[in-house]
Amino acid sequence: MSHYHLGTNRCQPFARFEHAKPGDGSGAGYERWRSTEHRPHTPSPGREDVYVAHHRLLAVVECYPIDEPIESVLDDLAEKDVHHRNGVKWDNRAENIEPVEHARHASITQDQVRAWAEDEKREQRRDRIGVSDDDVCDGCGEPAEPPATSPGFAGERCLECAKRESDGEPIEV
Repeated sequence: MSHYHLGTNRCQPFARFEHAKPGDGSGAGYERWRSTEHRPHTPSPGREDVYVAHHRLLAVVECYPIDEPIESVLDDLAEKDVHHRNGVKWDNRAENIEPVEHARHASITQDQVRAWAEDEKREQRRDRIGVSDDDVCDGCGEPAEPPATSPGFAGERCLECAKRESDGEPIEV
């Protein structure tokens, strides 16, 4: 870790927090910290803007044991992506972030994109045929004609979901 020049890089005594807007460089959509540092170990000497994604900083303090050496944490995190569990880039609560291997992160992200696309298609189909949210199955999101209720589940379901989720309780249509 000698390339970090800990304590000798003459950092300015401030950093600035900013939200990168979509289309604004590689940090598009993520909150990040910006610092201007004197970087003597880089090919071009002088001051340089350094950006660090906020969720990566939080992962260092929230996702690793406090007694683990910082070098070990940074080395491990350098090989990983930090995933937002709910898919919202600016939701940086500790319970919403987790370091994951890059391949796994790509798979998780693709699964989320597919699910969101299916939800969008379902919503467009409902709008096209004129079905309101009140007439939709709470289980599968499809139009429920007629809606069914049961003590075995909360809300209204289509008959297929009602049969599957009623746990043997009577179904009312």
